[in-house]
Amino acid sequence: MNPLTDSPSEFMPDGLDAEMLQDLEKQSLDQIQKLRKHQRFELRVPVHLLPGNSSSTEELIIGTSVDFSSGGCMAHFPRPIGVGDVFRLSVEDKRLDVPMVFARCMRARLVREDVFEAGFSFFSSINIEVNNSSNEDDLLG
Repeated sequence: MNPLTDSPSEFMPDGLDAEMLQDLEKQSLDQIQKLRKHQRFELRVPVHLLPGNSSSTEELIIGTSVDFSSGGCMAHFPRPIGVGDVFRLSVEDKRLDVPMVFARCMRARLVREDVFEAGFSFFSSINIEVNNSSNEDDLLG
């Protein structure tokens, strides 16, 4: 069998359908984003993380948000965040009214040597409101 000339279905493990794989390849980022539960807003504000349990001795981790939705957020940090770990997440910006929330890190990746991205899922939904006295353009990316 030659992977360059033979049909891809010849190389599919039992139980996988070549047509299903082709459908998956056709999915675009726009289609995937339409499946999100909550609309995302690009917001650049300071984010503070503290361990979610009171017995932890880890210190405060300060990062910058990339985006927020009522169900979660993504942010950049100077050190890696453990996937599966639970944190108390708060926004330290008076222009944005977001309550402290418990959040689980769902994914993490290295962006650069000194920047780590983390995606969080909130345990309870939040309302995102920009205070009227602020300039909304300052918050947006």
